[in-house]
Amino acid sequence: MTRRRGSITTPIVNARTETFERLGEYSVIAPLARGGTAGVYLGEDTRNGERVAVKLLDPFHAGHADIVDRMFAERTVSMSVRHPNLLEVLHADRNAMGLPYLVMEYLDGENLGDLAERGPIQIDAILAITTQIACALNALHAAGYIHCDVKADNVFILYQPTVGGWPRVKVIDYGVARKISEAPTESTIAGTPSYMAPEQWRGAPSVQSDVYALGCLLYELVTGEHPFHGTLPQLMLGHCEAFAPRPSTLRSDLPGALERLILRAMAKNAAMRPSMIEMEVELAMILRSLNGIADEDLHAAS
Repeated sequence: MTRRRGSITTPIVNARTETFERLGEYSVIAPLARGGTAGVYLGEDTRNGERVAVKLLDPFHAGHADIVDRMFAERTVSMSVRHPNLLEVLHADRNAMGLPYLVMEYLDGENLGDLAERGPIQIDAILAITTQIACALNALHAAGYIHCDVKADNVFILYQPTVGGWPRVKVIDYGVARKISEAPTESTIAGTPSYMAPEQWRGAPSVQSDVYALGCLLYELVTGEHPFHGTLPQLMLGHCEAFAPRPSTLRSDLPGALERLILRAMAKNAAMRPSMIEMEVELAMILRSLNGIADEDLHAAS
């Protein structure tokens, strides 16, 4: 399966030896991964020995107030909502050099983008995963926030089967999340182009923009392809005006109910999309119709 990926957080292999530091009650042990603006490190809570993940801003970006503000805002978002399918940010501060850092719960697993890269995922597994994503986003919306960057690389699959036998899911990265009450402005367009709803391209995201992004993610998971491809202007034109090929033309075993839900979620008009609650309920219903899974087994994953 050929897929084009956006920004990738790549595990560090054979990294050079670094001098790790003590950050308050936390010790930094080893590098885990590197993103566009920060490194992620394995850490330990010295009070109880529990593993944590530490996200430390790169010095190059320390002078960019917007990046620093977004990093600290992740802690604010996490403090506003607690949910088993949302990443918990435990602490935020600055180190001795003044660099912002976050202490987050340690997740043992891999992101959904890496999992999908290895080949097609079973339909029932896709449904179990995306039901949990919808459940997490419902909680985030209820707390007054829009995620604004729902994508495969921001979903973490834990190596931890649940009571129902499905993998447990965590939605991560609140770096561009914004309050539902925040006034829209074209100067604050943010997100990942392959998943952005028409209104998000205009700088006016809503909770329905997260529904659209989830629809794009579902499309990607079932077909192995993003709905639209090309340069940034081509992506904008695609998401705002064009229609992607029906997913069933790319995957023959796709249930009709799931295809209809994906196409509704990707409607250009936000008012025509289902709510996130409807997404969660319908995904769970389709999964149950496929293999008779009990609701309590599925929601044990959440």
